[in-house]
Amino acid sequence: MGRPASCPRVARGLTLCWLLLGIVPAHATIGIAYQMLLGNPSNASAHTNVHSHYLIQRDVEALDYNDTRRQPNWASWNLTTDDTGTSGRSPNFFADTNLPPDFYWVQPTDYSGSGYDRGHLCPSGDRTVSVALNEETFLMSNMMPQAPDNNQGVWANLETYCRTLAAAGNEVLITCGPEGFSGASTASAGQILIASNVWKIIVVVPTGSGDSPSSITTATRVIAVNIPNLQGVRSDPWENYLTSVNHLQTNTSFTFFTALNANVATVLRAKVDGAPACGITDFAPVAGNANSTVVIDGTNFTGATTVSFNGLNASFTFNSAERITATVPLGAITGPISVIAAGGLATTKPFTVTSTGVDPPKISIARVGSYIVLAWPSSATGFALQQTADLNATPWTNYIGNVLDDGTTKTTTITNSPSSVFFRLIAPAA
Repeated sequence: MGRPASCPRVARGLTLCWLLLGIVPAHATIGIAYQMLLGNPSNASAHTNVHSHYLIQRDVEALDYNDTRRQPNWASWNLTTDDTGTSGRSPNFFADTNLPPDFYWVQPTDYSGSGYDRGHLCPSGDRTVSVALNEETFLMSNMMPQAPDNNQGVWANLETYCRTLAAAGNEVLITCGPEGFSGASTASAGQILIASNVWKIIVVVPTGSGDSPSSITTATRVIAVNIPNLQGVRSDPWENYLTSVNHLQTNTSFTFFTALNANVATVLRAKVDGAPACGITDFAPVAGNANSTVVIDGTNFTGATTVSFNGLNASFTFNSAERITATVPLGAITGPISVIAAGGLATTKPFTVTSTGVDPPKISIARVGSYIVLAWPSSATGFALQQTADLNATPWTNYIGNVLDDGTTKTTTITNSPSSVFFRLIAPAA
């Protein structure tokens, strides 16, 4: 069915007139990473009864829409040169009639007289390849109340910079939203809450083979900002408001980068754009037991969030930008020391662990018919089975079965064994 000439366009051909004709638009879909390549930071749901975290995925962006605040909790989209063109900017804003019928549909006039702009999360300038896509950015579900100096000044300059990054041959993965609603004022006679700040996370991935997440490493550039939503910031450089994703997680209670490798995500969350790279120059002693103290010297440890010994996180004290004192964690084994700070990841040569400080758990042994069944806790990871009695001078590995793990207990069987045989778990070699 075509759009009647007298009906205003709402988005991508859906119209108010269609609704009057009883044609119900499709609601959001879930279960795919459409416009959400870095993950779903709030576990937003497409169920229409979820008013505070309603997931919308459409061509221009993914949204976690909050019907109580009448604005998104966050918006997510990717940007390349394929997304920009010559369509220009829509002259109109539209109520989002795709929202569930029991949601409040914010009207374009609801911001009138509030003193705040209808601030785009996904900006019009990021979707100019067609009129239809540009009009989707003018749905009121893509808006938050933004102070004019924020929206038209520092925020607009950052949006332009993102398009510059895309024009340079990058795919730019962007997530942004409002935060700071304690004691918030309202617009539209109390209908729309006004946030104290607006934040943005920008991940810059050079275009190439494969999808963007698989190309993201600990060296990938991440820009995170948190800008006051008030007057007086129009001429401020956006670089004045650089922060870390970890800081934004604390403010929003969201978890970003859930679709990335966990180790990569940990590094990226700690980085602050432009911070000098951190490095480790020395550590002492070079060997020690679990629970011993190691002094790590280096450069640019400011903002340190994680110290680990061969991947096992350690407790530590930040002494200065050049020194950290860490405690070798229980269970650590020989391997490199790593520090994650605002300047990224630094790693050393191996630290030798002379004792893990962990007593191996005991194995229970039972005979079942001609089999011996060995069992030990599932939590005993990193330990190796060792034979402590001669099995007819034949290597016991010739007889061991598959290790089964039900989440609580690991079991395996020994076949063709004598009546008496002994095994134990041993800690890995240091």
